[in-house]
Order: sequence, then structure tokens, then C-alpha cells
Amino acid sequence: MPNPPPGFEWDEAKARWNLRVHGVSFAAVDDFDFATALELEGSDHETEEERILGKIKRKIYVFVFTRRAGKLRVISLRNATAQERRFYIEAKGY
Repeated sequence: MPNPPPGFEWDEAKARWNLRVHGVSFAAVDDFDFATALELEGSDHETEEERILGKIKRKIYVFVFTRRAGKLRVISLRNATAQERRFYIEAKGY
């Protein structure tokens, strides 16, 4: 597995599971476009878990993470569902 890019961290076993189940490497978060991301329902600020919808290159993904010691700890990264893609496209006015 690739090492986390600067500013990110993750559990290696979770990263392998995510790649196997979702087909997405956690290393792709390095290209996540935070500038155009949208927060999704389901973000849990009590547990500090955030769910955002945004682009990596030209595809739309759901990125779940927590903030720890100045880094983003990756929990999940997956392709957005059709409904999530529609929400993002409508919200952005594309």
C-alpha cells in the first residue's frame, strides 16, 4: 500500500479493506478537491467524523475522515452513488 500523503494518515488494514470493497485507494485523497467539496448529511460533529462529497480529477467521491493532531485520518473513500452525484451536480449548478 502507498504511504499517506502529507497531511493525511490511515490504518493500513482499513486501507486494504477499502481498496478491496470500494476499489479506491486511500492515496487518492491527495487529489481530493476540498475547494469544491460539500458536507453531507451524516457528518457527526460529536464524534468529529466528517462526510464530504467532492471531486478527484473528474469523478465524484464520498470522503469520510476525522481530524487528528493536524492531520486528516481517512476512514473511507468511495465512489459517490447516483443519488449523491445528482445532489452534487445540482448543488454546484453544473
